[in-house]
Amino acid sequence: MLWPVLLDTAPRETLWALSERVSTRLRWLDDPDLPDDLVLHRVVVRASTLLDFDGHPWAQLVEAGDLRAIRGGDHRAGDVTLDGCLGFDASLGVLGDLPVTVGVVRRVRVVHDLHDRGTSEWIRRPGAVRLTDVPDACPTRLRDEPSFDGEPVPYDWEPEPGTMQFMSPEEYFQLARDRLPAEQWQARGFLVDLDVTGP
Repeated sequence: MLWPVLLDTAPRETLWALSERVSTRLRWLDDPDLPDDLVLHRVVVRASTLLDFDGHPWAQLVEAGDLRAIRGGDHRAGDVTLDGCLGFDASLGVLGDLPVTVGVVRRVRVVHDLHDRGTSEWIRRPGAVRLTDVPDACPTRLRDEPSFDGEPVPYDWEPEPGTMQFMSPEEYFQLARDRLPAEQWQARGFLVDLDVTGP
């Protein structure tokens, strides 16, 4: 079975490229903020209770075949029916005793949300999501800066000294609002199909 994994942040240890074998700790997202057709429904998993250092329950470990993920907000053990998808969580990497999921990346897509220009900021339009197939989850694919002369901005590009001004997103929006389009797509993260039964 292919499991959708939402990557809001790109993993540092690997690019999650097509056909790459990855080993990671995952979190179950009950409300992944994705269109309904991109979310798994009525998935039956086995749940066991995870205890903290003091012996108190803090989360569930959900399992389905070779898939393992941490699910917060519930501590019940047994068979559980879930809606949602998996999410990459870099903070789980520091918890060495949690089991990992190993799988093969079958598809990688960038998640773009449509935003409308508001009076002081961009406003995300609910349900307006576009997916673009890409070969890997490289962080540079999430950059929304305009390109110079049609060429992408190099990852290590730095401005000339004295030409850069630091400002908050709100300050930039106020300064450039009249020159911004009425709507625009903005990259939010990646949606990866992970085959946990693959070779």
